[in-house]
Amino acid sequence: MFSFLQRSSRDALIRPLTMEDRADLEAMINTDPVAFLYAAEHLDLFGLPASSAMPALRTSAGFMGIFEPTSDETTAPVANAGLEPEQHRRQSGLSLSPRIKQIADIFLSPISQARPSSSELEDDGEEPLRSAAPISHVLVGAFWLGSNCVPLVIPDAYRAQVATVIARSSRTVASIFGAQQDVLGLWELLAPKMGKALSIRENQPLLYLPLDVSLERLAAQSLYRPDLEAPQVVAGGARWARTSDRQSLLKASVAMFTEEVGYDPMSRDPVGYARRVDEFIRTGRSVVATNDDGVVVFKADLGLAHADVCQIQGVWLHPAYRGFGLSEPLLAQAFQLIRPRFPHISLYVNDFNTRARKLYAALGMSEENTFATILF
Repeated sequence: MFSFLQRSSRDALIRPLTMEDRADLEAMINTDPVAFLYAAEHLDLFGLPASSAMPALRTSAGFMGIFEPTSDETTAPVANAGLEPEQHRRQSGLSLSPRIKQIADIFLSPISQARPSSSELEDDGEEPLRSAAPISHVLVGAFWLGSNCVPLVIPDAYRAQVATVIARSSRTVASIFGAQQDVLGLWELLAPKMGKALSIRENQPLLYLPLDVSLERLAAQSLYRPDLEAPQVVAGGARWARTSDRQSLLKASVAMFTEEVGYDPMSRDPVGYARRVDEFIRTGRSVVATNDDGVVVFKADLGLAHADVCQIQGVWLHPAYRGFGLSEPLLAQAFQLIRPRFPHISLYVNDFNTRARKLYAALGMSEENTFATILF
């Protein structure tokens, strides 16, 4: 166990968020629904624990809040109460694209209400005794800490404190991912304490498919390729995965993961990985295309989804079908299937994956932000 109490009045208070913090956390998430989609989905799935006079210091996973101390005599410097969305973004250091700004303007609400000034205490006509004012705290940042560590907002002034909390926790962190500045800033402090990483991906463009981009032309292309030596892709193309696809989809998912991450997921957690594939089929979160033999040769998953926003993960085309111009029409068809449910489609890609970046650019996706990932 470890304590989240601040060490001095200038330190942040870092503690698990509880139900009473939900409105503030949701307001923070809504400043960028695309970049903070992981947090939005996890808040919807897991919620927040009830408030307690003695909050648990050890939980399996949860949201951690960064609270800045402030005197009741003055308005919290970063409370953002009453600010217009553009002022809030400027003050919090968020850099948003015009499309993200439009979404944020709709959803954004103040992260915290301004606290009224306390009555000044007089002492025989002397100056007010400001040091007697009680210290309160306002939420200025947050991060998810579980098997993954996912920062939302990490103020520069408290990054070292956050790194200390992560390093002292009893959790085994499999990855740190999110906004590039926060991830790399934390890793610089954590690297000496957490040992060698399996992979460090410093530059991962976060891409978004604008609502006005038409996919009709690409999706309508024929999938027949006369020079293909393998069985042809079924003419119907992309569709939602079915239970009958399970075995073939599991093989495709393992091949994708091994190619992308560098190890076979079945060697570490075969039951958990197979369960995830089953869950994606059951909940309609995997899109596939099969060949004439019924083998899955293309897949794309809705790795994250909340409200009307989703993040595509696990895009994969069988090696035997690469180089024939099939990726564009199949992914366009997949996006057409997804759009009615989740019109705001995003994904992030490694900067060195030039083939994938050309594919996403051909589909009309634009860069909205930059992520980074540390894999262990």
